[in-house]
Amino acid sequence: MGADLDPLARTALWTASMRAREHARDDRLFEEPLAELLATEQGPQIMRGFEGEVQQGVQDPALAVRTRFFDEAIGRAAASGVRQFVFVAAGMDTRAYRLVWPAATVVFELDRPALLDLKRALVDGSGAEPGCDLRPIGVDLLEDWTTPLLDAGFSPVQPALWLVEGLLYFLSAHERDQLLKAITSMSASGSRLLADYVTQTSLDSPRMEAWRTKMAASGHPWKSGCDDSESLFAGMGWRAAVTAYGSPAANFGRWAAAIIAPGVMATRGRYLIAAVMDRSAV
Repeated sequence: MGADLDPLARTALWTASMRAREHARDDRLFEEPLAELLATEQGPQIMRGFEGEVQQGVQDPALAVRTRFFDEAIGRAAASGVRQFVFVAAGMDTRAYRLVWPAATVVFELDRPALLDLKRALVDGSGAEPGCDLRPIGVDLLEDWTTPLLDAGFSPVQPALWLVEGLLYFLSAHERDQLLKAITSMSASGSRLLADYVTQTSLDSPRMEAWRTKMAASGHPWKSGCDDSESLFAGMGWRAAVTAYGSPAANFGRWAAAIIAPGVMATRGRYLIAAVMDRSAV
């Protein structure tokens, strides 16, 4: 399964495989019982290929930390009263199934139709049921996706949480800005935005060359980074807090044991973003 997916969509299988490995740990940072199923046979193959060729066998803790960091932020938003969540490039994410959602919560998943169709077929076969009103929407994020989202019942006058996980660096700076502007246009005051990104300085550095080369050869190159995300988001009306991996808020006990060999990309220059929309600042 998954053979018909395009190269970028197949990275979702890779991510699912890493989440399945985390779920199998005794000290796991989150539970994701569907991850192994959704990784298909391809996910572990992709994961082992990158870790063996680029990371010299090192297991980067960033995925586990990122997932836990965003899980907690989503929980805080739900506790504050947010009831609509949009997972942009949702891939094989299963938060709609594994998190505890308040009544009347709607989760919209945006991604390529073929990937969402595969995900639906796999999950339906497992018998799992979402704990929210889950609405998958097959779209091309470089085309008009706001109209299908509105047609699916999204309300731009109510606060929402947008999760843009594992996506921004696959976009050019222009594509990134167009996506963020579209999200901003749909965001009422008090909306939240979660994302991860990489500095342009790090992306351009010689120590990232092996990673850049492997990603490009696999058909899904990293195209952009940003050295000043606070300003990038502030220009669109978002108050953004940027958190480095390994800092107290994004550590969860994993960095003390994380040994990153020289020349291995790992988490250098990568960071997590948590932003709040302030319409008065636009």
